[in-house]
Amino acid sequence: MELVTRPSAVNDKVQLWVMATLAFAVFYSNYMVAPLLPAFSKEFAVPAHELGWLIAGYLIPYGTSTLVYGALSDWWGRARTLVALLCFATTTMLLVSFAETWRALIVARILSGLGCGGIVTISLAIVGDRYPYAVQGRPMGRMFGGIAAGIGFGSTLGPILNPLVGWRNEFRLLACVCGLGAVFVFKTARPVIIANSRPGSFRQVFREYTIVLDTPRGGRTMTFIFCNGAFHGGIFAWLGLLLMRRYHLHDAGIGLVLAGYGLPGMLFGTIIGRWGDRYGRRYVVPLGFLWAAGCAFLLLPHSPRFVAALVITALSAGFDATHPLMSSITTSLKPKHRGQITGFATFANFIGMGAGAVFFQHLIAFGFSTALATFASVQTLLGFAALYGFRGEQPSRVRAVELTVT
Repeated sequence: MELVTRPSAVNDKVQLWVMATLAFAVFYSNYMVAPLLPAFSKEFAVPAHELGWLIAGYLIPYGTSTLVYGALSDWWGRARTLVALLCFATTTMLLVSFAETWRALIVARILSGLGCGGIVTISLAIVGDRYPYAVQGRPMGRMFGGIAAGIGFGSTLGPILNPLVGWRNEFRLLACVCGLGAVFVFKTARPVIIANSRPGSFRQVFREYTIVLDTPRGGRTMTFIFCNGAFHGGIFAWLGLLLMRRYHLHDAGIGLVLAGYGLPGMLFGTIIGRWGDRYGRRYVVPLGFLWAAGCAFLLLPHSPRFVAALVITALSAGFDATHPLMSSITTSLKPKHRGQITGFATFANFIGMGAGAVFFQHLIAFGFSTALATFASVQTLLGFAALYGFRGEQPSRVRAVELTVT
């Protein structure tokens, strides 16, 4: 049995902005860590390469937990699940801020990954609940604009604010944002969708994953999401160390160079989403893969610092042109189990990011040039494969639906 409550258009917009703000907080807490690895290394007196699990240890639990949280939101309700997770995230972010050793910090980050795991996933499922697939580009763009802002400000302000207020206070502020978000959702939202009156068995839940993977569209999309996450997560995780070694930068300098990362998503996320709606994901998604690969190749030479900053800014546009539109595809795969399948897509993305961070870490032993060239080459192949893989994502129905909805 399906229960759907339709709030007013004004409430829709307010709740979309709130969800985008929560996505900002979650991704700020994620992306502020990578450029702070040199600072953590100094504070805890441990080699920087030993701290790689601060990133992978967050991403892998984050991605894995979405398999549970997405399915939970399908039968327990989006709003109730979201409130519980926001309270969990608030607690774990506070634990990170009080860590006294690097091992305690890693453990707290693992718990934080579990706490933050379903927040964005459930928010994306709500977007899928409320907007038809053919016109999801703009609201998805708004959500991923919040994500891009979290990436951009986290990677920039994270290291810049560290000498001023300390990274611990940054995490405490983010915990407050999540706590206030929990209060807002609890007071204003209702169980937006309860797709099933009772949860299915483990076998039934697992079967939904296998059904999606067995379909050409579902299996193809999940594979591209995983590979795209591995590319972007792997490179970004070690940009701070690259900038420190190549340009001898410290916290503030790393933050300034990374200032543009996420900026394209903040400014153009809704526009890119609209392009996907109008012209078809079959064109925009492959272009995003190839664009990102080209930017990775441009990072190979030892170019001036401002050139590296521009390339890093452009690199993030590749993610903005791929992941939001692929996420939109996943929301249409199994509408009755949208939360579960959206969680599956998040799982694929974050497991990919974690795996990419670990793989890139091992390639660094052969030099940053080798690691970047390897990742860029694979991403180029994926871009050409996407031209074939997404050829069926036609824009033919978009304009008719767009006229009706708008």
